[in-house]
Amino acid sequence: MKTQLRVAAVLAATLLLTSCSSTAEPAEGASSPDKSPIATATEDAAPVESLPFNASGLLGGTAQPTFPDGEPGEASVVQIGPLDKERGTLVFAFRNNTSDGISHVDWTATARSAGAIVATGSSQGTTPSQVQPGEVGLAYIYFDNSAEVTDDAEYEFTVSTSPVDTSSYNTAPFKVTEATLVGESIVGAATNETGAEATGPYGVSIYCFDGDNLVSQLGTYAEQSDEIADGGSVTFSENLYGDACPTFALGVGGYFS
Repeated sequence: MKTQLRVAAVLAATLLLTSCSSTAEPAEGASSPDKSPIATATEDAAPVESLPFNASGLLGGTAQPTFPDGEPGEASVVQIGPLDKERGTLVFAFRNNTSDGISHVDWTATARSAGAIVATGSSQGTTPSQVQPGEVGLAYIYFDNSAEVTDDAEYEFTVSTSPVDTSSYNTAPFKVTEATLVGESIVGAATNETGAEATGPYGVSIYCFDGDNLVSQLGTYAEQSDEIADGGSVTFSENLYGDACPTFALGVGGYFS
């Protein structure tokens, strides 16, 4: 039974929200940390310690961003990147400050201009695909008509989650064991360390960063798509096609059989 959580946010599409704990100066055009009231609603939850990025060790790559703590007792969006109007994607980061791990984390969003809805969209999975208490996850919203989203658009988010377990078709996070930039491609491998059999397709999600700031996302699928037993591995390759990606974080995930 999915748990429905409500989220609200008001942020301009082209603003990058920098980390509250970072001592670096905000990037040009970035919004200040006090403009990040994006959170889900929960009741009297015990405090959850905010963990460093990739505390689970599931992700690969070179990025080591720092993010705000987020709202206590809630799953809250802690950074929003720029809207890529060509691809229709809005990247963001969220922190799970609930007392339980979450999986099948599905976000939806609306974009408003001058108070009217101009676009709606949904996420295409999260990285990692299971997020433990205190951890940060990465995701993006795909807007089909992103060309209509103005630079001063305001966003409203909603999230739906499931408990962390190995039930059939729940999301199964693999551990990235290799992730290397070779020429213009990021290549690597990931291993099923979930303790259960998984099945594909196995999505590969790459998030590019400039310092602490999310800048873009791209993705592909692993070459393998059949069942992978616990301890088995998949491989992948994704061409950047010249896109700037100063540092990156990469996750791989499938589904439990």
